[in-house]
Amino acid sequence: MIFYMDAFGLRPELDAMAARFAAAGYLTFLPDLYHRLKQRHFAVPAHAGAPLDPAIGVANAATTLAMGLADTASVLAFATDLGITRLGAVGYCMGARHALLAAAAFPANIHAAACLHGGRLVWDGEDSPHGAIARVRGELYFAFAENDETCPSEHHIAIEHALADRCGPGRAEHYRATHGWTFPTRWCHDPLLAERAHEAVLALFGRAMAE
Repeated sequence: MIFYMDAFGLRPELDAMAARFAAAGYLTFLPDLYHRLKQRHFAVPAHAGAPLDPAIGVANAATTLAMGLADTASVLAFATDLGITRLGAVGYCMGARHALLAAAAFPANIHAAACLHGGRLVWDGEDSPHGAIARVRGELYFAFAENDETCPSEHHIAIEHALADRCGPGRAEHYRATHGWTFPTRWCHDPLLAERAHEAVLALFGRAMAE
């Protein structure tokens, strides 16, 4: 499986989350989507009112969907060399849109994708990430946070309509949580809901790999 990082960059917290998927039996790839940038790691806010480093938004915007697809292609080529041709994708926050686009662009390899408290999944224009939902062949899972400025309710509706219009399986689940609730060391972490989301992703991958 491919684990797509959030906007704060690679750090031990993500290593531990990826290790949980590995412990469940999945060879887990955690690509550094910021490898093209000079600054690749950012401080995580310690509490709800802590300001965000403006450089995070710059790095997030600079990491385009095309860049994410190029990185995914490299991971898939490496996986194919290992004899692995059936994968799942999971993306958190910023990584959710990269996981979604990967599933749309590489349907022969990526058989399921999970998008957890994804940000900027909907925008004006034909290149909006949620528009890729129609091109995904495998199963999709979206986990929305109730309190999430990066994915407001109108985005939830647009994504759910796109899921309803496609032929393949997919669902959205709403969590009474705050954006980022799945991260173990984040101030907004909700252990029970984080575990529920993790189990939902494992179940998704289990179905996809059993087909």
